[in-house]
Amino acid sequence: MKISILTPSYNQGAFIEKNIQSVLSQDYSNIEHIVIDGGSNDNTLKILKNHSHLQWVSEPDEGQADA
Repeated sequence: MKISILTPSYNQGAFIEKNIQSVLSQDYSNIEHIVIDGGSNDNTLKILKNHSHLQWVSEPDEGQADA
């Protein structure tokens, strides 16, 4: 069974790498990690682009529950 982990993000460049590493360190191997970014203007996208295993999208934020 595949488990999907969804991470909402907006300007989380200082924290997103730790989040990604935490997901990667899980013992369960059938995981997909999806990051929904609300159009960050910090270094978040640069970090996301360095992780080819991630699925991610960055688009304008439409509020807290949008992701």
